[in-house]
Amino acid sequence: TLGGAAPIAVNMDSIAQEGILFTNCFANGYRTDRALPAIISAYPAQPTTSIMKDVTKTDNLPSIPRALKDVGYNMTYYYGGDANFTNMNAFLVSAGFDRIISDKDFSLEDKLSKWGAHDHHVFARCIGDIKNYTDEVPKFAIIQTSSSHEPFEVPYNNPKISDKKANAFAYADSCLGDFVAKLKEIGEWEKSLVIIVPDHYGAYPSRQEIQNPVDRHRIPLIFTGGVVKEKQKIETIASQVDIAATLLYQLGIPHDQFVFSKNILNPSSPHYAFFVDQSQFGMVNEDGEVVYNCDSEKVKYISDSCDEDNLVFGKVFLQKLYDDLDKR
Repeated sequence: TLGGAAPIAVNMDSIAQEGILFTNCFANGYRTDRALPAIISAYPAQPTTSIMKDVTKTDNLPSIPRALKDVGYNMTYYYGGDANFTNMNAFLVSAGFDRIISDKDFSLEDKLSKWGAHDHHVFARCIGDIKNYTDEVPKFAIIQTSSSHEPFEVPYNNPKISDKKANAFAYADSCLGDFVAKLKEIGEWEKSLVIIVPDHYGAYPSRQEIQNPVDRHRIPLIFTGGVVKEKQKIETIASQVDIAATLLYQLGIPHDQFVFSKNILNPSSPHYAFFVDQSQFGMVNEDGEVVYNCDSEKVKYISDSCDEDNLVFGKVFLQKLYDDLDKR
């Protein structure tokens, strides 16, 4: 909710209570082409470049799908829009996905959104495939939604929500709720792990309503499904790049190749979150928060508890990131 408005993400709130909610997680970037490498390859976003647009670089990235494929998993990516947008298709192929379901796989009647098929069609396509799953081969799938994006025109109208953007987010939330209900209905929930994570901060609330540049990057991260045995909230500082190490460790799969990823559940790991906007970076850890503009070479925001060491840490991390990027 925002400012006393009607609840928007009621299904996500309910789903979070059934699993593990990471309450202090951050999006590494500000656009989908920055977010997908962070989530899938545990590769941090950069302020001025997009590694997803450079095929010579993405071919050399590790990925969760590749790590899972090595132990027998089958991979599918679901998206209602054009998979070639911002070189996404080439990135997903190099990441190891066996199938990429996109706008061309939906009927003309289903493609009524600016971005292709509406979210409920994409979720339904995934459920249709899951119904045909066999237990012989484990499956890994990613569903990318698109309704919470301009022009925010969705086949959904919550009478309690007057804001068009908020209604679009509520629609995406309703699709998520229906998907989870279907998983339970067809008997797949108990043997599934469902990870819910935004790709970057959204258009609602607006940047004006969330003025703190650190809070704009704060996102929910949820691990749920029948395989999660203990419901809990975890306040450890983390970011999207930490999903890889956390997930693979739980599955007993090596994750050494994900050099920027940390196991959120390992108390011995250094817990921090690095994120970027255009021409600036942010660093959050237990010592405080700082945001630095690389063009003006000035601190844009710093929390009261933060000291110079945190800024130095952020600068060193960014330099190491670009050094690594140069070698890819």
